[in-house]
Amino acid sequence: MSKVTSSVLIGATLYEFRMQLRRKALWIATGIFFALTLFVSQGPWQFPSSMLVIQILAFWTQELQTFMPVAFGILLADRLPRDRLLRADELLDSLPGSPSERFLGKYIGATLATLLPLFLIHLAGVVYVAVDQASAEAIPLGLAMFAAASLPGLLFVAAFSISCPVVIWVPLYQFLFTGYWFWGNWLLQGPQSPLYIPVPTLSGTLLTPAGYYAATGLFGVPDFVLRATAWEGLSSIGLLVAFGVAALDAAHRYLTWRKSTR
Repeated sequence: MSKVTSSVLIGATLYEFRMQLRRKALWIATGIFFALTLFVSQGPWQFPSSMLVIQILAFWTQELQTFMPVAFGILLADRLPRDRLLRADELLDSLPGSPSERFLGKYIGATLATLLPLFLIHLAGVVYVAVDQASAEAIPLGLAMFAAASLPGLLFVAAFSISCPVVIWVPLYQFLFTGYWFWGNWLLQGPQSPLYIPVPTLSGTLLTPAGYYAATGLFGVPDFVLRATAWEGLSSIGLLVAFGVAALDAAHRYLTWRKSTR
């Protein structure tokens, strides 16, 4: 039974991965949002050479976190409703394996595929910094920065983008998520900030998925958007992962309940 279980999970993951990776919208939307990022922010070739390598990598990571996660969340929001619209869920229910495995496979496969172009863009910038600064340590540092400062927040976004459209109309979720991303990540730094708006926000808390707690807490990046301890950085990562798991669990329980009431 465990072999069947693992093969179903792997099969669902690979199927979702290939299907998402083949979507033209994935590459078009990623390209558009990356162009927008470069238009309003800076590429790694534009940072002063006097900056430390760790500073350049941290700011490059944060530049990508400004707009790219919006495309990431929007592209994942239709993954579950698509099965219902195509009337594929009845067919999937007749196949071996449990709905839990297929649900988890959908999350893992679709998330990995949507994550791939973002990672390649991040890696290209890291390689540029390594060559430009003649720093061999830039590549492992850049990969570690992505894993600690970008990945937890993206997994958090993926969990909610897969889960929330179970009960929310997809276009409405995409609209609300876009507003949330800027409200919950970038309204910080106090009244002196040009982005400051005097409204309640999760921005600047441990539940901020943009990743600056991890960047400054775990890597000690100087002159960053805020100061944090290593414990705060780890706590932020832990909370983001925990809330993402909770969202997935709630969506799965709801789907199971809905099927049982048919």
